[in-house]
Amino acid sequence: MTARIALFAILLALTGCGPSAPPADDASDLALEPREILGGEIVEGAAEVAGRSLTEDEARAFEPLLAAAQRIRQLRFVRPVPTRVQTQDDIVAFVRAHIERDELEHARVFYVALGLLAPDLDVERMILAVMGEQIVGYYDPEAGVMVVREDVVGELRRGGADARDQSALVLVHEYVHALQDQHLGLREQQEEERSIDGDNAFASLVEGDATLAMIGWIVDAQGHRLSTLTRDPTILANIVRSSPAVAGGAELERAPAIVRAPLLSRYLDGLVFTAHLHGSGGFTWIDDAFRRPPESTEQVLHPERYLNRERPETIALPAFDELTDAGLEVHDEDTLGELEMGVYFALGTSSDREAAAATGWGGDRIRVYRGPNGATSAVWFTTWDDEREAIEAEAAASRVRDHVPEAQRASHLVRRVGRALLILRDVDPALQPAVLDDFDAFAASLPHTPGRIEG
Repeated sequence: MTARIALFAILLALTGCGPSAPPADDASDLALEPREILGGEIVEGAAEVAGRSLTEDEARAFEPLLAAAQRIRQLRFVRPVPTRVQTQDDIVAFVRAHIERDELEHARVFYVALGLLAPDLDVERMILAVMGEQIVGYYDPEAGVMVVREDVVGELRRGGADARDQSALVLVHEYVHALQDQHLGLREQQEEERSIDGDNAFASLVEGDATLAMIGWIVDAQGHRLSTLTRDPTILANIVRSSPAVAGGAELERAPAIVRAPLLSRYLDGLVFTAHLHGSGGFTWIDDAFRRPPESTEQVLHPERYLNRERPETIALPAFDELTDAGLEVHDEDTLGELEMGVYFALGTSSDREAAAATGWGGDRIRVYRGPNGATSAVWFTTWDDEREAIEAEAAASRVRDHVPEAQRASHLVRRVGRALLILRDVDPALQPAVLDDFDAFAASLPHTPGRIEG
């Protein structure tokens, strides 16, 4: 799905960058004719997709975008991608129909336990408001269908595909997702079970790839090649870091940082990640990344660690029998990763992420408990690349603890041993000594340095 994020500041900064070169020839070896791609029926067995088909005039406006997506991304459509035009209400209805309310409530409790969501937040309303505002088009891998918002189709007809306006950019981006599905197993990979960290990392590959292709179309229009930009990805990284976080979108701006930061990261950090791959081996290396996706947001935020096959440390939490004996039940267990740990470290500040404090993340595992009265507790083991990084993370975690009301502070604890860091939230002080003993044993078992290079 394409969000109205701050890509236009990036695109404007890219205008005129790099030496001029003749633009690539328009695609002439399409596996399917444009009308064949736009036509076709929704795959058998998929749910009915709301909306109308394109008119003849609209279809003609789409055809150059199909060619652009294929030419820039260097893949060809091999089966039709039917397009449906929906109203904003249709899109909100789609989002509402796909919300798993039990899973949403489960996630809400998990993030409330970490202080990343307010206990009284209506999460479903917030998601519908953000998605209704942000989604201007999406490719549905389950149905193999492209859906475009009614007003976007109108903008495209008025502006024309050569205008490189937002409507055209959205569609090039989304057609890349369709190409990912047809060639790189997008649907099957989205159905794989991953941690929170793994999901964020894979989404960054998917959205970063489509965003990079979209930028490739822009620089192509300026007479440049994408490789002149990705040959030195630090240029793109600096542009991304200096761009505003959000362009418009009042609902997204009002959303909690734990919603906003990962959403923006998959486009912006994902863009820089895929640019690194492209600069080393073109889109072939990005294709290969779909066969070996990044395992952690650390690998996305630091592409050299992905290229060096530096894997996250795996942490197995002890049973903590004392907690269950006290009546606490395990609610969930997961790994947040460097990205969302940076969001946690920013609690109580004006920033969405404390990226510097989260850099050096080695691994983490968090378990959230629920008590008989519905109250939550959290036990979080983390590791860091070295003791210096752990000390910096300890200071950030302590700042978060200091924002807890003083009456509750005794149940919140931060403890570091070497390069291991423990964070406890709302754990009864009487139960903490047993957890501390387990953590000390865990810290003592760690090698002095992670040694996370894959053989």
